[in-house]
Amino acid sequence: MATTITRRQFGVLAAGGAAVASLGLDASQSAALETAAITWVSSDPHLSGNFAPVGPELDVPDLPVTAGQIPSDLRGAYMRNGPNPLYKPIAFAYPMDGDGMIHAVYFDNGRAHYRNRFVQTAGLTAERRVGHAIYGSFTHPVPIDPKLLQPGDPPGPFKNGAFISILQHGGKLLALDEATTAYEMTMDLDTLGEWKAGTDQPIRLGAHNRRHPQTGALFTLAYSPLRPVVDFHQIDATGNVARSFSIALAAPTMIHDFVLTEQHIVLFACPAVFDAEAARQGQPFLQWRPDLGTRIGLIALDGSATQWVDADPFFVFHFANAFERSGQIVVDYVRHDALVLGYSAQVHKPPTLHRMTIDIAAGKTSDVEVAPLVTEFPRVNDALNALPTRFVYLPTLTDTLLQANPPSATFNTMMRIDSETGDVVRHDFGNKIAGEATFIPRGTAGEDDGILAVFAFDPVTEASDLVLLDAAHVDSDPVAVIRLPQRVPQGLHGNWTQMA
Repeated sequence: MATTITRRQFGVLAAGGAAVASLGLDASQSAALETAAITWVSSDPHLSGNFAPVGPELDVPDLPVTAGQIPSDLRGAYMRNGPNPLYKPIAFAYPMDGDGMIHAVYFDNGRAHYRNRFVQTAGLTAERRVGHAIYGSFTHPVPIDPKLLQPGDPPGPFKNGAFISILQHGGKLLALDEATTAYEMTMDLDTLGEWKAGTDQPIRLGAHNRRHPQTGALFTLAYSPLRPVVDFHQIDATGNVARSFSIALAAPTMIHDFVLTEQHIVLFACPAVFDAEAARQGQPFLQWRPDLGTRIGLIALDGSATQWVDADPFFVFHFANAFERSGQIVVDYVRHDALVLGYSAQVHKPPTLHRMTIDIAAGKTSDVEVAPLVTEFPRVNDALNALPTRFVYLPTLTDTLLQANPPSATFNTMMRIDSETGDVVRHDFGNKIAGEATFIPRGTAGEDDGILAVFAFDPVTEASDLVLLDAAHVDSDPVAVIRLPQRVPQGLHGNWTQMA
């Protein structure tokens, strides 16, 4: 079980020596204090500033509300995962590497409680034993000295950090990585182990999985970096695998996300392919091959049939939603001209929100840019996944953020974009860095009847807040601003979890 460190204890950790001894912790707690302060630094922009990891695992009730008021009927937890390497990485490519750390804010009766914990994966356990990073990067694998490994340790060359998302399904809470096994967590964020979904072995699934609106089944995807195939599981509402099947691809392909409609799985196989021979020659394992174009698979929910539609080359990290209407599939997504990992000078058009329409009978696509604003991390009201939606919630960057040349995935403004009309409503945080929004449903008055939960960081005061916005009136004053007890780094994906 992770150690709970109070704010008083945290305040003296950096002093070390006698100051740490004064905390009155037992031997096991003192050993765990290696996670209380991360002192290594990096010149990588995605390991610096608010992308730098934090170590303390805190448990702090009664968080101060600095503006507005927490709704008294809000009961549940907003949880968000992100890459938070405990040890300085040997190799690192944002957003594909790291150790998972869950930051959670629990709500009950108008009060908020913060807790954060590392996901105690097998790879992190091995590195804790050795005392430094031993695994390489997802995109730059590094062979491991076998003398550093013990029986049961992951062999590498890279590790499953379970750092991309956190999802509740079938009464289980799952920390998700990229196309590998998930780790089951308790609601208190203790790590239970790899999730088996009712089988006798841990199953592979991706960072993004989609729930069917009628059956409640979770459809999961896992691609292979070595084989030209993508594997799907259909996991029923109780959390057990009901069906599994595979779809053949032209090459081993990275597919980070997909979408679901009431009748189809919609798979975008963009030309980001794995090349083992290139890796042996010292080139990146993951290659951008625009000559292959993009292939879009319209897959029956049971995997019995697949229709392929060809499109120009582009890349998708994240989809907002998809649905069927009048013989067409409508897909809202963030379009990248090419795959770019880590920090680089902008050589392509910035990613923007697009809407693609796929004519099923004709096998043709049309595509429009909904709004010409740099963005990523699109979200909708998850209760309407695979059903018609028009409102997409995404962050963007404006000139009120004073940081010069910020790294990719740095945003300071939350938007509600109407993908039918292109209308944009904004909430500008000014000189604060904001992350992905998660939609918290409140009622059934409309698609936008809910609250957006957003972590925001002030680079001047180095303080982090959880900001609650009215999803129907994003440009209004926040419903509540909740001060957090420590800096919350830029992360990846979160979700609203219901309390039992």
